[in-house]
Amino acid sequence: MNWFLELDYALFKAINGLAGLNALLDATMKGLCNDHFVPFTMGFLLVLFALTGKDRREDADRIKGTVEVFMTILVSSLLLHLVTSFIHRPRPFVEHEVRLLFYRPTDWSFPSNPATATFSFYFAVRTYQRGFSRLFLVLAAAMSISRVFCGVHYPGDVLAGIALAALSAWAVRKLDFLGKPFYRILDYLVDRARSRTLARE
Repeated sequence: MNWFLELDYALFKAINGLAGLNALLDATMKGLCNDHFVPFTMGFLLVLFALTGKDRREDADRIKGTVEVFMTILVSSLLLHLVTSFIHRPRPFVEHEVRLLFYRPTDWSFPSNPATATFSFYFAVRTYQRGFSRLFLVLAAAMSISRVFCGVHYPGDVLAGIALAALSAWAVRKLDFLGKPFYRILDYLVDRARSRTLARE
């Protein structure tokens, strides 16, 4: 375990060591690191994903994928809270001298909550639309890297968050029957919305 922690800290220093060297890079990383920009953008993209199917069959797949995003986030959040109840890893700025470009979160560092949540979008959508899922992958990766850059997470925290998201998406897919009532409800609502739009035209 010590070798992993040493490697994790070495990677953290290499990434966080870039902070404070370029004003534009710092500003970009601060924007990606905050709790609003990336999650809001991903939420907007999820709405587009759900409503831009090319035909009835693709509509159904995208609605199913949208429901699985929410279910994956729920499952991954439960797993994250379970892990943090047993593993208490302090934030990097608590134990080390860091170039901190963000406020000081008071919760535990491992696993990364933002990485867990944002990669849940990616893994859930990937099954249904690989092309669209790449948008979520880019945003999730950017936010995760920025959290290390800004000094609030170790790379290992991010990797653990990604693993939780992947595991949760897999579990949700295996327990597909749990989401069926929600698939039907959303499918019905989208169908009604499109029918009204066509009627007005």
